[in-house]
Amino acid sequence: MIKLVINLREMLRAIFEKDSLWVKAVFIVLVPLVLGIFFIVLNNGFLSLFNVTDEIMKLKLTQLFSAFGMFICAPFVLAYLFSSDTRQFLSFNKPSGAVLIMAALSMLVAIPMINFIGELNGQITLPESLKPIEDVLRAYEEKITQLTMSLLTSGDTLYCLMLNLLVMAVIPALGEEFLFRGVLQSSLSERNKLWAVWITAVVFSLVHFQFYGFIPRLLLGAYFGYLLIWSRSIWVPVIAHFANNATIVIYYFFYKNKTPDIDIEAIGIESSPLWITGSVVLFAFLTFLIWREGTKA
Repeated sequence: MIKLVINLREMLRAIFEKDSLWVKAVFIVLVPLVLGIFFIVLNNGFLSLFNVTDEIMKLKLTQLFSAFGMFICAPFVLAYLFSSDTRQFLSFNKPSGAVLIMAALSMLVAIPMINFIGELNGQITLPESLKPIEDVLRAYEEKITQLTMSLLTSGDTLYCLMLNLLVMAVIPALGEEFLFRGVLQSSLSERNKLWAVWITAVVFSLVHFQFYGFIPRLLLGAYFGYLLIWSRSIWVPVIAHFANNATIVIYYFFYKNKTPDIDIEAIGIESSPLWITGSVVLFAFLTFLIWREGTKA
């Protein structure tokens, strides 16, 4: 069996090496889908075995299992097939501590700017002839928002916080960066690094199926892509992605219900323009420092 797998791997690698980007693209789509379905089946068995009845817990576990299959396992399978050195292909290089800290801080200072861009994105309206499509998109957006809020506001124990961080910050940060920046961007970079960043960012934003969050997610995806290029380490965009998601999770756990007058998602929208200006300046400054640190290596 092991010999069969190795032979299959070598046969596929020979195909991939013959300038077959489209063949890689097919595998990049199929492998996550197959593993995602497989882990959803495992999740259903797990829920039945342990008789999990709480709807929120079932939702979290389903998201955890499916994301683990699609975004954690799939990138390693793809890297194994595409390259003889999985660690190198996924850019598992050790970054400097300073770059990691700056990447995390850049996400914190970018909150007002991201909120402002998201607000502008949300104000986009389609032509009257496409009004039915817009209604469907907005209804879906509202459903996703309600679903996310139910996950964020469920439970007030440390266990709930840890589970929310795992499901909504750790797994997405690791898995989405491994798959999109580690596999997809790396594969596209063989042709053109600049196009690779932006094509990956477009795909990254599209797969979230949220039209009214498309632009800020697109820009975040591009930023994560450039972080990988500058640092040559997947851990830098992973940390930035984690900081972005974890900030929201922690805010809703510690502050939302206790200080409702402070809304982190309204900073940059309802607050003074100085917040946006300061956000842009600090974000640009930290980005410059990260870029400069990368040019030194």
